Amino acid sequence: MKSSTLRLALSPRDHKSLFSSIAKIREISQNFLDVMREELESNLLCDMLCDVIHHHTSSHFGAYVDYIRNMPYQEQTMHNLGRENPQIMEILRELQDDQRCYRLPLKSFLVLPFQRITRLKILIENILKSTERGSERQVSAEKALRALIKVVEACNREVGRMKMMEEIVHIANKTEFECKALPLVSSSRWLVRQGQLAQLSEKENIFGHRKLCHIYLFLFNDLLLVTTRKGMDRFVVRDHVHRSLIEVSEGLEEKEDLVCASWERMFCLALLKNQRGTTSQFLLQASTQAEKITWMEVLSHRVDGMEGIYEEWDCPQVRCTEVYVAQQPGELSVQLGDTINVIQKTADGFLEGRRLADGERGWFPDYCAVQVTNEYVQRKHLRQRYHVLQTANRILNRRHTVPQATACFR
Repeated sequence: MKSSTLRLALSPRDHKSLFSSIAKIREISQNFLDVMREELESNLLCDMLCDVIHHHTSSHFGAYVDYIRNMPYQEQTMHNLGRENPQIMEILRELQDDQRCYRLPLKSFLVLPFQRITRLKILIENILKSTERGSERQVSAEKALRALIKVVEACNREVGRMKMMEEIVHIANKTEFECKALPLVSSSRWLVRQGQLAQLSEKENIFGHRKLCHIYLFLFNDLLLVTTRKGMDRFVVRDHVHRSLIEVSEGLEEKEDLVCASWERMFCLALLKNQRGTTSQFLLQASTQAEKITWMEVLSHRVDGMEGIYEEWDCPQVRCTEVYVAQQPGELSVQLGDTINVIQKTADGFLEGRRLADGERGWFPDYCAVQVTNEYVQRKHLRQRYHVLQTANRILNRRHTVPQATACFR
């Protein structure tokens, strides 16, 4: 942080991404260590040590959670610097060779704040082992441990989100869009599954064959990318669609039309409204039947409100028409005009939702709100229309189509 050479080489934005939250962590750590030192000097038995840890954990250590939350931006900044600015990476290597850095890379120092919290947890656990049962010291230690566990769990959740963010950033860096582009990196997005499948071409060649070519799918919690490989580790996005606008089926109707022993590994994938605003369909083949089943399960996964539970990326929305004041913990006070995403509803007339204005979540009665037309409703209508058209097509095909064999080859 204090290196003038590094500060001059970094842009103000990159310096802020790397070091903005460290100053606050350093201040909190220093204050904590000063109080701990005073306690040790005044009382060799450390009777109040756990009280000190409990106080600082409850009052100040939330900053460590914020620090962990910022780490994906640190990772992204380091990644971009390594790719775009060799001069800065050379400066970092020189600093790493300084004896005061013990030849450790910058990343090792950036994760130290989180390690300090976990070590404090281990300290309290060891104190508890040697504490007399039922004593005031045990009560104090248990309070401190509960507070530390709460912070550690919050940090671990952020670490999990950080790893998911790293994965998305990595995918974003190796994909390019042939079609309409969209931003991939989002704190609310994570990867569900990725993998290669074979696609059966729609048109026959001059020999009456339909060719199998490979595509690569990236399925996120709210989005599907249909890509093809470009080299060893690059991908070109050919199509993409919101996850709720995916329909899959066994593709049994194709069975009679193909002279192909692997029809049992095939399934149909339909994008009801892709990036062009049209419907596109793919007849795909997995490498094994088990892989086919897995892909069909994850692609067709949609809560759809059948049990009164909705995904936050695909949920109904309501606007409050009456004021409601929370009556008990877990309820949400709402004001006239509040817009709320509904996450869950119960048979006795209560909704659980998250208010868009401030992100606050809780339960409230359904009589004080009305549903509004949002993208969820529009996508639901699209799915219903698709199902009606598919049923009509199947009926017509059974009446008029005469089976005709078609060959396929790789």
